[in-house]
Amino acid sequence: AALSGLNAGQLPASFLLLAVAGRLERKAWPYVICGLLCVIATLGIVFGSGAWIVAAATLQGFAAAAVLILVLALPPLLSPPDDVHRVTAAMFTISYSCAVIVPVISGSLWDLSGVASLAFVPIGFCGILLVILAPAINHVRSVGS
Repeated sequence: AALSGLNAGQLPASFLLLAVAGRLERKAWPYVICGLLCVIATLGIVFGSGAWIVAAATLQGFAAAAVLILVLALPPLLSPPDDVHRVTAAMFTISYSCAVIVPVISGSLWDLSGVASLAFVPIGFCGILLVILAPAINHVRSVGS
């Protein structure tokens, strides 16, 4: 049920951003909100039970999909036309590396400690990192770009 919720939560985020993405691009606050939602959802998964875990997984899917969609729009918005492909390649390299590394770290924490809840620490940390780093990113294209 939690996996279904995780996947189902991505659909409303996609449709919502389809309608309002133009108003959210180049702003830091949507990333901060999504980072906070990821942290809240992670806490809900770890400390919740039953239907609360499914609801938290759905929220996690919503927040993660929103971040993905917003991040995919950044390279053409922020880089000069001649650099879009380089910025996009760098973004995918970093993001997919994280998508491989975080689950490995999560599984290692669980294996080494024997405590299943510790597997969610790196996921929560990613949400916190998003909250911290989003305002630091220059979301305005530089003059001459």
